[in-house]
Amino acid sequence: MNRLIVVFTTLFILTLFYKTAQAEEGHHALGFQAGHVGLSGDVGSRYGNALGWGVFADYAASDWLDFELGYLNSKHTNNSLSMTQNALSASILYNVDQFDLFIPYLRGGAEFVSANEDIVNPSNLVPSGYSTTAFGLDVGFGGKFLIGTNFMAGADFTYHSMFDSNVSLPNGTNAKAIQSYLTVMLRLGFVFGAEKKEGKTF
Repeated sequence: MNRLIVVFTTLFILTLFYKTAQAEEGHHALGFQAGHVGLSGDVGSRYGNALGWGVFADYAASDWLDFELGYLNSKHTNNSLSMTQNALSASILYNVDQFDLFIPYLRGGAEFVSANEDIVNPSNLVPSGYSTTAFGLDVGFGGKFLIGTNFMAGADFTYHSMFDSNVSLPNGTNAKAIQSYLTVMLRLGFVFGAEKKEGKTF
């Protein structure tokens, strides 16, 4: 976890060397996202990876800083076991710069995850259903292309560093239920609420 914070802080400091910023203060964006959800650890071995989908809402608090709320759902199935994971997140997006119609950004935030899953009882090898929740921190990067005045499309790469959640099995042992995961999302959004302005120098 400490390494995650150090990496994000380093990336954020490096972006301060850029002198221009994308100028869209006051805009809103509503969109859809879909892509790869890669689980890790015991949870990943048990259920495998899957396609996920979700929605997001952005608000540009300044020319270079966006606040984002997101929802992501994924359903994983492997070896007759299944897991459904839902994540609610709150993030800050730092727009590094603008290159014509392309805007790269860095992401940092937090999320709340809930999961419903099948876990095999080692005593009788019969699966049972469990529900659990966990909290995590996110770090990532991405880019968006402006399409006309009201649309954007892009890709987002995020590592979700979760505080592991365990469940107690009938035989007295514990099993990992939620662990860290990686997402690669394609995104499409509708942008409204602010007119395009010229870039400015800090």
